[in-house]
Amino acid sequence: MPRMHLASVVGALGVLALLGVSAVGAAKPAGNQPLRGNTASALLQQSQGQGAANAAAQVQLLVGLNFVSQNGMPSLPQYILDTATPQSRYYRKYLTPQAFNADYLPSSSAIFALEQYLTGFGLTASQTQQVNGTTYTSNDYVYVSGPVSAVEQAFSVPINAYTYKGRSFLANPEDPQLPTDYQGYDLQSMVSGISGMLTFNALHTMQVNASQSGAGVAQGVCANAGYADCSAPTGLSPQDTQGIYDANLPNITGAGETIAIATLAPFLTQDPLQFWSYYGIHRTGTLQEIGVDQSIPAQGASGAGQGGSETSLDVEQSGAMAPGANIEVYVAPNTNNGFVDVFNALVNGVGGALPTVSSVSWGEAEEFTTAGYATLLDQQFEQGASEGISMFDASGDYGAYDAYGYYGQNGLAVDVPGDGAYVTAVGGTTLGASETQGVSGIYQPSQLSCMPQQEQAWGWDYLVPCYQAFGLQNAQRAQASFYPIGSGGGFSLYTPEPSWQQAYGGALQSQTGKGVPDVSLNADPFTGYSIYDSSSVETTASAPWTDGWGGTSFASPNWAGIAALLDQANGTPLGFLPPQLYALGANSGMRDITAGDNWHYSAASGWDAATGLGVPDVAQLSATLSGR
Repeated sequence: MPRMHLASVVGALGVLALLGVSAVGAAKPAGNQPLRGNTASALLQQSQGQGAANAAAQVQLLVGLNFVSQNGMPSLPQYILDTATPQSRYYRKYLTPQAFNADYLPSSSAIFALEQYLTGFGLTASQTQQVNGTTYTSNDYVYVSGPVSAVEQAFSVPINAYTYKGRSFLANPEDPQLPTDYQGYDLQSMVSGISGMLTFNALHTMQVNASQSGAGVAQGVCANAGYADCSAPTGLSPQDTQGIYDANLPNITGAGETIAIATLAPFLTQDPLQFWSYYGIHRTGTLQEIGVDQSIPAQGASGAGQGGSETSLDVEQSGAMAPGANIEVYVAPNTNNGFVDVFNALVNGVGGALPTVSSVSWGEAEEFTTAGYATLLDQQFEQGASEGISMFDASGDYGAYDAYGYYGQNGLAVDVPGDGAYVTAVGGTTLGASETQGVSGIYQPSQLSCMPQQEQAWGWDYLVPCYQAFGLQNAQRAQASFYPIGSGGGFSLYTPEPSWQQAYGGALQSQTGKGVPDVSLNADPFTGYSIYDSSSVETTASAPWTDGWGGTSFASPNWAGIAALLDQANGTPLGFLPPQLYALGANSGMRDITAGDNWHYSAASGWDAATGLGVPDVAQLSATLSGR
């Protein structure tokens, strides 16, 4: 069973706190030092302070543990690079979770010292938690829970209440601290980051519908009724996508591979079956839903809303691209802690078996998080990379301005977790007439003159010249209506440019942060897809389809399916892909996209912050990576 956490524990110490009595008056060791990067400064600068938090309020934290090299192993970043380097002794030699724990986690005595320090202030601290009778176990972090007052004492930090655009949350206005010498252990150096001290959560799906253009465009889908309640799909079929990206590999279906979908909303497991059946997809792989932190409702339904649709489309698209692959759907609560938990469960597998590929289509802008949280999240991907899991993430749907869609922030921003070093961030493109000729529900240039002839970076600014077709008064109104929908891309504030991007040749525009995205695939709703979700607010039992969909939510699971095909063709998991993809020469399987933009960054020759390295020619990429 996957292992995770999240329990609120109010024991005798919590009762004392409620009565205004100090929990445990543990002496604070001298030499405390701050844990840099664990304050959400950008968010707090835009928020309104509401005074000190309720001292008795309960909080749950994840306190991350820095990786260390044990047993003569190279550093973890070096080991991961070695697994992707043919000349290395560790080439494609992947760790099991057990070996990872032994080789790269701090000693049990060091972790115990951290737990003992925290429990001395009246907090519970352990690598295991009980949630409704189920035991969840973490790897590289400690579950910590207790009242605000105890957290403030243990970490030498105030916790205050804030509001931001009507949202109330708790946060620390300065970096927490830990001692550098506690029972001979440097606790401050041991901790990588903290989740849960900031309770603001902006996690969202990466879906966009053509109707969001705010236009009355007669696209001929579902009688143009908001693209909902459809009795049949329009747009790209799975076979269309496979053909466009040359993914029809003889006798290769992804058989023997397992794709893990990480999500924050459950779904109806019968919906993907109906999707595959409609399109004639002969599935031989299995489908399993796995609850993390007891998050799946007893009836198994996704309920109303787009959260379940996100999960449905992730399964539908990845399972259609790789019909022989098994699919495991890890479902956690929509909280920051839950988001870390779902990946910890994924990289530890079920019953000792690990997936070979994963995809996630949820995220939030960096400015709504902390660097410490982003590090703790990326550590889960780092473990997955060492285990040979190719992990993909949707880069976002608000162009170069990831924070705009939910809170109207106009500054350049990229998405967490796509900003991390150990995930392959997937951006979006718009297909051209040469790829979509004759596909129902997709405009041709003869119908909408601004549609491109060839595939280009996805940014809805290309639609502005067609403002009259959208019923908009002028180009300025169109610009405001379409802005900034497009391929998430830019440069991370938190993650330094990784070595494989540095080695690429300085093409990353002299930036110091990781460049996003790494790769791309079609994501524009105007050259998009349909979703089968019978429990959505947008559907009925007799009309379970919704049409006109896009977003990098579609690009990431399709890349996951492609990776499963590549793994089977290769005969072993390809593992961590970015170093391998950035090292490819011309005509090696990545098709460069050189037109279009994402409202700020333009597609250009080589890597760019709109489409990354471009889109795949799967057959060619398979031959290159397999050495054929």
